[in-house]
Amino acid sequence: MMMQDERVEKDPHDAAARPRLEARRRAFLDAAAQSFLEKGYAGTTLDDVIARSGGSRQTLYQLFGGKQGLFEALVTERVRAIFGDFEGDELDGRPPEDVLPPLGVRFLTTITCPAALGMYRLVFAESAAMKEVGEAFWRAGPQALRRLLTGYFAGQVKRGTLRLTRPDYAASAFAGMLIGNLHTECVLGLRETPGPRRLRNA
Repeated sequence: MMMQDERVEKDPHDAAARPRLEARRRAFLDAAAQSFLEKGYAGTTLDDVIARSGGSRQTLYQLFGGKQGLFEALVTERVRAIFGDFEGDELDGRPPEDVLPPLGVRFLTTITCPAALGMYRLVFAESAAMKEVGEAFWRAGPQALRRLLTGYFAGQVKRGTLRLTRPDYAASAFAGMLIGNLHTECVLGLRETPGPRRLRNA
C-alpha cells in the first residue's frame, strides 16, 4: 500500500500533493536553519535535518538535491525574508531628511537581529568554499538595498532635491556607512544587539 509521503514524492506536480510538499519543504528549511546555526555547515548532516523535520531522505533530495542545495535555498529564503520589507515605492516623493534617518535605523535594526546575525555568520563562514552562497546572499540582501537607494537618489536628483553625479555611488556609500563597526562587532559577538532607540544615536 502506498503511503501519503510516497505519493507526494512520486508526483510533485499533482495539485493535491503540492500543499504537502510545500509543508515538507518548510519543515526541512526550518530544521536546516536550526542545525546549521548550531553546528555549522560542515558539522550538519542530512540525518540531523531529517531527524528534526520528520521527512524522508528521498523527499529532501527531490526538493533540494542534497545538503548544498538545501543550504543555498535556506540562505536565499532567509535573506529575502530579512530584507524583503524594504520597498522603493514607500520612499518616492519624500525628502531625504524624512527618509534616510529612519531607513538607516530600520536597516540596522534588521541586520543586527539574531536571525540576521546568524545568517551573516553562516554565509561568511561558507561563502569562500561555496561561491554560489555568497552570490545569492549578495543579490538578495546588500545588492537589493543598493538598488533601492540608487532608485531613490536618482528620483531626488530629478526633483532637484539632491545634486549627485552618480546616484549609484551615493547608494553604495550610504549602505557602506550603515554596515560599519557596529554591525561587525555584533557579528563577532563583541557587543549585544542594540535596540532601535540606541541605534538612532549609534
